[in-house]
Amino acid sequence: MKLIKYTLTAFLFAAVAMTTAVSVFADQAAWITKAQAEKAAAFLKKQKEIRHYCAPCSDKGDSVEDISSVEAVKIDGQEYWEVQVNGKGIDLAYVYFKTKKGKWKNLAKEVKVKVSDVPKTLSAE
Repeated sequence: MKLIKYTLTAFLFAAVAMTTAVSVFADQAAWITKAQAEKAAAFLKKQKEIRHYCAPCSDKGDSVEDISSVEAVKIDGQEYWEVQVNGKGIDLAYVYFKTKKGKWKNLAKEVKVKVSDVPKTLSAE
């Protein structure tokens, strides 16, 4: 009986730990509403490039991507939408755009999609 209780306790602890670990790195603003996706896509169509950086993932660096195409796309079998840049879905929480003053601002925050643990701006580098 003690072995069953110990095994069950260990299993529950592992399940909670895995769930917590997954939620830490979960997408925040990858699947969004149609209105949010259309607003973000329209905004990005005016930009030349984006910068990818995931602060919660402890990224050591970032990458800049030139924009060739942008569209809002419905997720198959879901009620959610995503923004695709150059044919790939992006997470608005980890994408930045360059302002006229050279600052990199967070896209999700700019289009009013609620996100957490991401900087509002990045250095101008």
